[in-house]
Amino acid sequence: MAKPFGYERGLIKYIIKTPLTLIGFISMYLFGGGILSLVSSLSHLFTERSVFKAIVVYFFSEYLPPTSIEEILLQTVVGSVAAGLTWYWKTAL
Repeated sequence: MAKPFGYERGLIKYIIKTPLTLIGFISMYLFGGGILSLVSSLSHLFTERSVFKAIVVYFFSEYLPPTSIEEILLQTVVGSVAAGLTWYWKTAL
């Protein structure tokens, strides 16, 4: 018989413990960076209605390195939460 809240515990462990390893941190940083750059370019596309500006925003947010520790941590947190929720959605539901 399965433990109560087993998948929910796994989700929390996945989100918290994955970025604590070197490979996990790098993976979540890259995954979060991709998600944030896509979201920022799509929001820019829908607000400004300019495809060229959206492509420029995507390029600057995707391919240029972050300028602060806060951006690095934000990308890692976004990547970890998104990957954890994806894992939970595909296994538990």
